[in-house]
Amino acid sequence: MAEIAERAGVALSTVSYVLSGKRPVSQKMRERVMEAIQELDYRPHGPARALASGASHTIAIFMPSPQWQLLPIHQTFVAGATQATSASDYALLLSTAATDPETIAQVVSRGRADGVILMETLLDDKRVERLQQDGYPFVLIGRTADTSGISYVDMDFGAAVETALAHLARLGHRCVALFNFPPYLLDAGLTAALIARDRFEQRSLELGIRGIHLPCSHEPHEAFEVAARMLRSEPECTAALTTGWQFTGLLGALRAVDKRVPDDFSVMGVIAAQFAEMLTPSLTGIEWPAFQAGRMAAELLIEQLTTRDAPARQILVPAELVVRESTGPAPRGRAPGSLPPSRHPAPAV
Repeated sequence: MAEIAERAGVALSTVSYVLSGKRPVSQKMRERVMEAIQELDYRPHGPARALASGASHTIAIFMPSPQWQLLPIHQTFVAGATQATSASDYALLLSTAATDPETIAQVVSRGRADGVILMETLLDDKRVERLQQDGYPFVLIGRTADTSGISYVDMDFGAAVETALAHLARLGHRCVALFNFPPYLLDAGLTAALIARDRFEQRSLELGIRGIHLPCSHEPHEAFEVAARMLRSEPECTAALTTGWQFTGLLGALRAVDKRVPDDFSVMGVIAAQFAEMLTPSLTGIEWPAFQAGRMAAELLIEQLTTRDAPARQILVPAELVVRESTGPAPRGRAPGSLPPSRHPAPAV
C-alpha cells in the first residue's frame, strides 16, 4: 500500500480509503490510486488484512454433530449459505466438531470467524446464551423459547403439522401417525420437535383424528422397526406424517406388508422439494425450502457484520402444502363397490 501511495502521489490513508470504501474519495484521487494498483499488480492479502482489521471475513456454520444424525437436508442448508457468502466475498467455515458453548465461542474469540450460524436450536440453548453474553454476532436456523433480539430463519412447524392434518382429514383419514424427531432430540428440547408434538396432539383432537405420536430415529433400519411395530399394533392407521428422513423406513415397512401408497396408506413429509420428487411415488409434503433458508441465514449474519446497528430480523417460513402422489383417500372411506384410485408402483427410495 505504501508503494501504491508513492506511485500515485497520495497519502497512505487515501489508498486505504479507496480499498476499504470507509470514507469518500474524489474521483480524480480514486483514478490515480487504481492506476497505481494496476501498474503494481497489487492484490489484497487476505490473512494480512485479517490481522490488520481484526476481522477474518469468514463466518462459521455449525452443523449438528454426527451423534445428532446428519441428513441430506443439512447439506442443502450449507449450500444455500455458501451462495450468500460467495456473493458477499466471505468465506464459510463448516464445523461438525463438538458444539458446546465454549468451543463455539472460541471460534469467534480466536479470530477464525467473525460470526456463526447455529442449527438444530433448542428451546433453552446454552450456546445462544454464551454468544449473547459475549456479544458475538450469530443467526439461528431454528428458534429458542425467547427470541428477543435474536435473528433467525425457521419453518413454522406448528402450521406445517396443522396443514398436513387438515389435508389428511379432507381425504377421510381418522387415524394418523406422526413420526417425530428422535427421542433424544425431544429430551434435549429441540424446538421443532416439541412444537410438532404439541401441535399434532392438539390439532388431532380438534379434527376428531386419533393421533399416534412416534418419536423415531432418522436411520432407515430403526425407522423401519418403529413403522413395522406401528402397522402391526395399529391396523386402523391409514396415514402418517414424517418430520425428517423417517419416511425411508416407513416406506420399506409398508412394502414388507404389501400396503400400497397411496391406495392403502398415505404418506406425507416435511421435506425439501428436490428430495420429495426423487421418490416413487413422489412424496406429498410441506415444503421446507432448505437452500433458501441457508442463504437467508448467511445474509442476515453478513448484514450484522457489515451494517452498524442492524436490527434483529426474524423470518418464519410459512407452511406450503404441495400435493404429489403419496396421499389419497382413506381406504375405509370408499363407497361400497367403488373402484380404488389408480395404482402406483411400489414406493422406492
